[in-house]
Amino acid sequence: MNYREAERILAFIMQRMQEERERQGLSLQKLGTLSGVSRTAIGMIEKGERSPSLIICLRVAATLGLNLGDLLNDAPKAKTRKSSQSREGQ
Repeated sequence: MNYREAERILAFIMQRMQEERERQGLSLQKLGTLSGVSRTAIGMIEKGERSPSLIICLRVAATLGLNLGDLLNDAPKAKTRKSSQSREGQ
């Protein structure tokens, strides 16, 4: 997986968490209070102005009742590199 693919997957995860926050009717302030992550940080992450750490993703997901693993399963699949064996056979 390259850097761009990782960014795309992270953006997908944060979009899903934003959608769930809005679906649950939570403000940024309320989600921040419940998760222990500042409202400003969550807002910046949702706008793509800041990349969240894994800890922040886990806190926000748990607060929303989401399983981060499930979000990763729903994320666009990263391209896998061809193994050296498959390249040798070409």
